[in-house]
Amino acid sequence: MPLLMNIAIDISTRLSRRVSYFEYKGIRFKLVQNDPRRHSDILLTLVDLNDTSAQERAYAAAAEWLSAVAWENGSYAAIRDTTSFGVRPFTALRQCRPRVLTHPEIHFGAGIRGQDILVIPNVETEEQRIALALSREATSSNKVWLSILFYWQILEVAGTDAVAWVNRVYYRDQKVHVDEFQVKGLDLRGRRMGECFQEEGRHAIAHIRRKPGRRVLRFDEKPEIRRLNTTAHVLGKFAAHYIRTELRLARRMHLVRRRGRGFPTYVDEEALDHGRWTSAYRRRRPTTR
Repeated sequence: MPLLMNIAIDISTRLSRRVSYFEYKGIRFKLVQNDPRRHSDILLTLVDLNDTSAQERAYAAAAEWLSAVAWENGSYAAIRDTTSFGVRPFTALRQCRPRVLTHPEIHFGAGIRGQDILVIPNVETEEQRIALALSREATSSNKVWLSILFYWQILEVAGTDAVAWVNRVYYRDQKVHVDEFQVKGLDLRGRRMGECFQEEGRHAIAHIRRKPGRRVLRFDEKPEIRRLNTTAHVLGKFAAHYIRTELRLARRMHLVRRRGRGFPTYVDEEALDHGRWTSAYRRRRPTTR
């Protein structure tokens, strides 16, 4: 008996199509956009009711896809599982409708409209998958200290010495630009940037009780909140640079149909050179409202 999985997602940008279909990592999904001011969007997929492993793979594929879309479109995004339901045998995905509506976890303002899911990063390694998931959670978190912890963890995904790496790319290679106003807002206190991120950001947040002379966070004071917001913003720049360069996230996947027919599926750039593929959907220009 098939099980209809209802996976709730929130994303800060709106897609050009209300309903989209795609196959990612061998799993077919139907994406239904709802009014973001009232309900979360829903990803639907059909799996075997008694196959727990298939259900776990489907959710993992949905989460990885959302991380990739959020990275490509520069969006905030969140995902969570909701109640699933058994459906009649031989039910087609096109016949399925969302069965559960939930309240959004991410506030949607005016936002960008008309985005698409036609091109996403090609997630090829476990380190890339983890880093994109951390990036998704960091950008969507409504707690700045969680964003700092997630961004810092990105810098350690591949076993990197994060302190040394930050100092190298900023002071020696000069690959990440931080303007003077932001540097002042970090309150370096004579430290280099890598040590500041670790001691005044990561360690200060993770350890409330600190050794004498170490900064203790004061969560309810405006200067401290401003410093943490600046830290999260600047550290996010380093995390993005790390994903692009150290984790080598550069290749892309495209949502296409073979010979203009069939179910839309993501294929890598090498596969595009073999076979006749056409874009799954017509691309539209994003607009702001």
